[in-house]
Amino acid sequence: MHRHLFALLFLFTATPVLADEADCVSTLDLQPAVQVDGQGVEHWSVQERMQHYGVTGVSVAVLRDGKPAWTCSLGVLQEGNSDQVDSETVFSVGSLSKVGAAAVILRMADAGILDLDTDVNLYLKRWQLPNNELTQGNPVTLRRLLSHTAGTNVRGFPDFLPGKNLPTIVEMLEGTPPAVVGPVRVINAPGSRANYSGGGVTIEQLVVEDVLGIDFEAAARRFLFAPLGMTRSTYAQPLDPSFGNIAKAHDARGQGVALPRGYQAMPETAASGLWTTSSDYGRMVAALIASYRGVAGAFLSQPLAQMMMTEVAPSPVGLGPFLAGRGETRRFFHTGANDNYKAWMEGFLASGNGLVILTNGTKGSSFYRELRRAIATFEKWPIGGVIEVPDVHLSEDRLAKLEGVYSLVMPHGVVDERMRIFPGPSAWQIGSENGTLYIAEEGSSSRDALIPADINNFVYETNAQEWVEFVTDGHGQVSRLILRNDLSALEAVRMDRAVDKQTPGTEGRP
Repeated sequence: MHRHLFALLFLFTATPVLADEADCVSTLDLQPAVQVDGQGVEHWSVQERMQHYGVTGVSVAVLRDGKPAWTCSLGVLQEGNSDQVDSETVFSVGSLSKVGAAAVILRMADAGILDLDTDVNLYLKRWQLPNNELTQGNPVTLRRLLSHTAGTNVRGFPDFLPGKNLPTIVEMLEGTPPAVVGPVRVINAPGSRANYSGGGVTIEQLVVEDVLGIDFEAAARRFLFAPLGMTRSTYAQPLDPSFGNIAKAHDARGQGVALPRGYQAMPETAASGLWTTSSDYGRMVAALIASYRGVAGAFLSQPLAQMMMTEVAPSPVGLGPFLAGRGETRRFFHTGANDNYKAWMEGFLASGNGLVILTNGTKGSSFYRELRRAIATFEKWPIGGVIEVPDVHLSEDRLAKLEGVYSLVMPHGVVDERMRIFPGPSAWQIGSENGTLYIAEEGSSSRDALIPADINNFVYETNAQEWVEFVTDGHGQVSRLILRNDLSALEAVRMDRAVDKQTPGTEGRP
């Protein structure tokens, strides 16, 4: 990619803070997540990191005080092609689709068409969710589906290459060909635990379609796109090439895939089938913030919007988005990850600040984390930017005292459960090498470096929101660790076995 292929666009503000293409590339200073006091810091431009991660196109929309402030669109639609990404370029946004689907359902609830606490089987016509002993007197409802507390399985769905037959929604729910996963069933008692479920969101989709008698794309156009002026958004699958200005999919090396069309289909439309622009999606984020604040004529009623932004125990998810923080750091967010597209969105409820980042590369999630930190620092947000820690030197003897295998304590409270929405490891392995402490999920071939903030607390090198605290017992021995992410935590107890530095999890990153 060459500098002259980069385009820049600003919207919605009379005095944009970034003046031209050079500003966008140079002012957004990308850095490692953690800076150690007194040590040199690497600095990267947006362009350098796009090339590093094989991301050929990115589009960003930033909000201030609940209003769109500026956007930046960089790169090309497809490697080897000079067509530039701009404000009208659509990207596949993966699970950001789920928040859009939630907005459709809540708009219908506001209109009295749907009730969040009704057994979904009373709405369904083409298919019924099989009841079992877990659902007796404890039905699956939209509230539980939206918050991933319904007990349903099937975390996600694979993308379909051009030319492949696409399953119907009933085939996806039943797991019959051409569907390749499923069936969707209740595997945990509804309300008993959080379990991220794209299968559950597909049930949401069927509820909307069966109640309205139209497909989900038409429902989204009526209840979401038209009210918010999202003119470059669609849940249509597969996306017709005539839609135009489409960011194509790229692998980890930045090479085009799914050729000749250049992108896959995602038939589970509500769960991961949205195509949109950063500006369009930013309009929805702004509308949800305005609704939460009770702005007159907002997209949702304030009580329902506030319900949307409240966790449904024992989940970290409200009615659609993930939630974290308190006070000025209170925020809603979601990641998006289809095979070759990665996306991120978040909004701060107190300040109204927020952003949307869309990428068209397999390694886009690593890139958008760095870009998000740069924007958070540039916009002076209270959280999300680079953090600084003192230069702490730990002896080999101290590091050795931390090494071992730490086994998960069975969750015994809401805080612990919120860390368990995705299937996770039952143990973690702590080891050290050349003066650096590492953590790895037991059995994994990859590991993460831990940077000390003091002798007991360490931050993940690549994610400043995740910490590890080592805890000593009454004899002064390290007996357990606590994994922390924002307000959530998991506890793991040290086992009586040493670390084998040749076992998976300690050889370094592949």
